[in-house]
This record gives sequence, C-alpha cells and structure tokens, in this order.
Amino acid sequence: MTAIVNPIVAVHSTGDGPSAWIAALKDEMPGVDARPALDIAGDDLARVDVSISWRLPHGVMARFSNLKLAQSIGAGVDHILEDPERPLHVPIARLIDPFMAGSMTHHIVLQILRWHRKADKFERFAAEHVWPMSEAFDHRKLHVAILGLGTLGEHLSRSLTALEIANTGWTRSPRSAAGVASVSGAAELDALLARSNVVVCLLPLTEQTEGVLCAELFAKLPKGALLVNVGRGGHLVEEDLIPALDSGQLSAAALDVFRQEPLPADHPFWSDARIYITPHIAAEVNPPTASIAFAKNIALIRAGETPTGLVDLDRGY
Repeated sequence: MTAIVNPIVAVHSTGDGPSAWIAALKDEMPGVDARPALDIAGDDLARVDVSISWRLPHGVMARFSNLKLAQSIGAGVDHILEDPERPLHVPIARLIDPFMAGSMTHHIVLQILRWHRKADKFERFAAEHVWPMSEAFDHRKLHVAILGLGTLGEHLSRSLTALEIANTGWTRSPRSAAGVASVSGAAELDALLARSNVVVCLLPLTEQTEGVLCAELFAKLPKGALLVNVGRGGHLVEEDLIPALDSGQLSAAALDVFRQEPLPADHPFWSDARIYITPHIAAEVNPPTASIAFAKNIALIRAGETPTGLVDLDRGY
C-alpha cells in the first residue's frame, strides 16, 4: 500500500458537527491532521487516507481518491453502504468501543427491568397517592432472546447472566463466545422465540433482516412478551406493532430506533403508553473513548495492517 505524504483524516458527524470528534482524536493521536470532511478541497482531497463519519453526504467520500479506510462513528455502517457513489474497494470498519457496549447494555437492562417490575404502573400509583399491596417479581421467569451476537450482544448476554437473568443469543450462522449461550439458524430461532418472553433486536440491517420484527415473529413468542428494538428502525414492521399489543401477543415494546427519525409528531406510537420511546440514545458514542479505537485503526491502516471492526461487504456487517 503506497503511503500518502502528510495524510489527512476527514471527519464528519451530524448533530453537533465534527469539532468534538476532531479534538478528541487529536488528544489521543497528537500530530494527526484531522479536518472537517466538508471543508477539504483542491489538492488536499488526494491526501485523505481515512474517513471517520456519521451520515456523510452521499458523493463526498468519492472525492477522496486515495482513501484507504471508511471508519464509522457508530456500530452501524448502513449510512456508508447506502452511499451509491462510495468507492467500492475501500474497506469499511464499524466502531468497537467497550464504553458503547456498556451504554447499550445499561439501556436494555433498564427497559427489561422497567417492564418486569411494572415501573409504569407504580409510577401511576405514586401520582395518585396509592399504596398498593405488595407484589413479587420473579426474575427466574424471564428468558431473553438476543437477536444478534456481535460485540454489543455478547456484552449484553454476559451482563444479564451476571444479573441472574436467563438469556440466549441467536445468529444466522454458528458462533461461539465464552460465557454466552447461543443458537443459530431458522429452526433454532423458532424454538428460541417460543421460550422467550423478552426479545431484543441487535441485528445489523441487511436485506435479510429488513422487517424481521413483524406479526409472524411476534406470533412465535409467548403471549404478553416484551419487544426491545435497539437495532435499526427498518427491522420493525411498524404497522404490525399496535395490533400485536392490542391482541395481547405483546404487552409492551421499548423502541429506540425508528424508520423516520425524529419520529413524526403525529405518529401513533407517541400516544400509546405500552410503547416506551427513546430518541436513538441507547448506545452513547463517546468521543474520548471512541477516539482510542479510531487512533488504533488509523495507525493500523497506515502501517499496512488490518483494522479492527472490518465489515464483510458481502454480508453487509
């Protein structure tokens, strides 16, 4: 791999912009030339060897003629794969950051325990100054199906096990990880759903997983199950959710991701108390810790070595 003289790291992020990411990267990697991707022009475009981005406008990446790595700021990479002009030969890496795995686990555990211990009911009682009779919450009756066993799914599984909450992960093809119970394949998925009263979606969004959370899947769960979707909005067939809640097949759904974000003000999910809505905050991406991973991948790609978190472009994750 030919080295680029005075290489540049192009950085882009929606929301607060790239400044916090550039500052954190420079703290972790002193001397790095990191700039806002949209400000790079002229001869400097050919000096960009790494792009670190979240929702970089389509077509911008194609301007970097010597790009060696497209690094996602998050665990998802669909925002890069969706760019019709992206250079197909450039490897893509997802963010692997222990901080983000911990944040995701905290969110999911919160949603499961909120449902299991009927927190919304007791909040209503408190507002009405009602002191109800005591109630037992038997965590031994919980079984969580974790759809997707990447870094986030493995962390979640081990954490649930530490809390004495039974769980099993599912992947399309066999995969083993220390301390994680798992099954794979379509037949095993049906059997797993049948014994799980909580299902957590941590799958990547691909052609195979688009719309996977649908009436057909809900019907395979025990009646009154909880759905937690922290994957992508495209995993859920939205029109199937409220009928499943109305029938009692699902008793609640905790949704952090949606097909349209922000969720439109007139969307029916807002007014349904059985749907716990959070605004895509389940897994915080923290610039200081994420930049440790980014700096390592920059160093690896510039040394001609393989970065961590590489995406299998044939599978989309």
